Amino acid sequence: MSWISALAPWQWAIFAAVPVGIVLLYFLKLRREPVEVPSTYLWSRTIEDLHVNSLMQRLRRSLLLFLQLLAVALAAMALLRPGIRGDASSQGRTVYLLDTSASMQATDGVDGKSRFETARDLIRDRIEGMSDSETAMLVTFSDRPDTVQSFTTDRRRLRDALSRVQVTNHPTDILGALKAADGLANPRRSSEVGNLNDLQVADAMPADLLVFSDGGFQPVTEFNLGNLIPQYVAIGGNSPNNVAITAFSAERNVEQPTQVQAFATVMNLGERPIETTATLSMESEFLDAASVSLEPGEQTGLSFAIENEEGVSLRLALDVEDDLAVDNVAFAGLTPLRTVRVLVITPGNTPLELGLETEKAAKICVSEFVTPSYLDTDAWADRAGAGTDDLVIFDRCSPGQMPATNTFFIGSLPPNPDTDDAGDGDAVTAEPDGSAADAPASKGWSWASEPGSVVLVDIDRTQPIMRFLEVFSLLIFEGRSISGPAGSFELIAADTGPMLVLSPRDGFQDLVLGFEIISTDADGLTQTNTNWYTERSWPVFLLNLLRYLAGAAEATGAPSYQPGETVRVRLESAVAEAVLKRSSSDSAEADAITTIPTGPNGIIEVVDTEQTGNYRVLDNDRLADLFAINLFDQGESSLAVAPSIELGYEAVKAATGGIERRHEYWRWALLGVLGLLATEWWVFSRRVA
Repeated sequence: MSWISALAPWQWAIFAAVPVGIVLLYFLKLRREPVEVPSTYLWSRTIEDLHVNSLMQRLRRSLLLFLQLLAVALAAMALLRPGIRGDASSQGRTVYLLDTSASMQATDGVDGKSRFETARDLIRDRIEGMSDSETAMLVTFSDRPDTVQSFTTDRRRLRDALSRVQVTNHPTDILGALKAADGLANPRRSSEVGNLNDLQVADAMPADLLVFSDGGFQPVTEFNLGNLIPQYVAIGGNSPNNVAITAFSAERNVEQPTQVQAFATVMNLGERPIETTATLSMESEFLDAASVSLEPGEQTGLSFAIENEEGVSLRLALDVEDDLAVDNVAFAGLTPLRTVRVLVITPGNTPLELGLETEKAAKICVSEFVTPSYLDTDAWADRAGAGTDDLVIFDRCSPGQMPATNTFFIGSLPPNPDTDDAGDGDAVTAEPDGSAADAPASKGWSWASEPGSVVLVDIDRTQPIMRFLEVFSLLIFEGRSISGPAGSFELIAADTGPMLVLSPRDGFQDLVLGFEIISTDADGLTQTNTNWYTERSWPVFLLNLLRYLAGAAEATGAPSYQPGETVRVRLESAVAEAVLKRSSSDSAEADAITTIPTGPNGIIEVVDTEQTGNYRVLDNDRLADLFAINLFDQGESSLAVAPSIELGYEAVKAATGGIERRHEYWRWALLGVLGLLATEWWVFSRRVA
């Protein structure tokens, strides 16, 4: 038998005054009734009343007083919450790990309860059964851990923390939650092992580790449980039923730009065959539908074709009722056309002008050409500080002040932060063997070789700027290899060293090309330095620059992210702030989430992405950008409950029959109080009568 007090000490002090007050009432309370009696009888009763009012008088036997005091005693026993807990062992310290990932939304529990609600009820029962000497903490986990309540003996604080926890749409990763619990049972040392002056941070204390989950996470191998004693409480039904959309995207047909093609993948991750309908809609407008019939474990692909020239938001929904609803709806879209501003500072470059005036480039780019003398004006200083351009191209020139935007240098170097040099300094001295002496990267930009002929030998095709390029047939008459600052990386390599280098700079990026496109001879005459502008890769390279460095985009498929991810959106530099709206239902009206000010170079960061849906970024009433949030996680959509989990090379089997609950008897004590009060009322009524 164990006892759990329901009152604080000061509350018990007040309760202790109740039986004292009852006894005092029997000493002091006199019951006088008008009755006609002989005078001799009146004198004798008066003397008797005087005896009763004396506090030193012996208390007479009274059935009513006995019943009332017994009722108070039973009430005190009920407030002590007597009970017996089952044979579940306890270390006195308990860590509750509660899974809040998307799969815990499955409604395959008793009476249609979700797995999350079932797990929360089990933890609540454990908290109610804690003794005053036990401590517990609550940690939730999805793809990230959250210590909701640190160790405490206060059951009220634990209950309040548990009530605040909400299930998420995130995937599952338990490692972070295990590390949070690891600090209790496995304290670390303050210095190196073997040091005589080394002190242990704290004594190792065993703790019960209770994992409430469906087991839908990867095995945790590189983790040592130490003094943690794990117990896995499997949450979920035996026969889950779920069909999920695992992929959904939209693309514009290259040959027919007005035609939008949407593709989706549907999987049956349940244990029963399903037949349903997939409905495609655009901002509450029905577009198309397709029937889906799948056996358990099967998947199928769906395709739709619609006509639209603008940026659109698409929604695909399965007309089915299964155990998990969040993966029955998916979202996709086409981003709107975005025009960027490009400033070109050059003494004259016809190939560059022609490349920026091609049909595709002209749709996404507004370019302005000025001469290098513009760099000495106040207009340039204001423009560079404001960052009004999306990209600045420096052709054979360098500024004294770097602009607050991305840059592309052709045949010149950016100025270094610790010098006012324009960046076109002398070539470095060659070593005796003919190789150039590389300048330390920490000193910024510098030339790493003497001017000479260049042969390209390698290219980084994984970088978006170099996508779809073939440059090994280029003829380059004169160029110099580049040494960039710390953090820069090479995109094109030549026989003399790096020839195209990209480097980050305070939230921006600088791209430097080691050879000129158009050069000037000793007589001041213009001549070509390469045949690149005659190759098909030249306009492709400029388009990649506009898309990657300037942030331009054609109306193409909107990116999709998982719930909870931070999304970076780059807008036009002229946009001061944007309104973010989310649409997740058939309603044409989208919910406004927040107003976000744009950062440097028109970049905003969206962190409120917990809910699935199409997110529209608006500049006033104009659609500036679009992205989608979808679950798209087969591990979360697969609702089969793991029979065991692997924690630190130890297989922990699911607990059978759940967790033993504490059997309490305070309700019986309250029933006894009610019975005694009824008996006392009956005795009192008979005596009065």
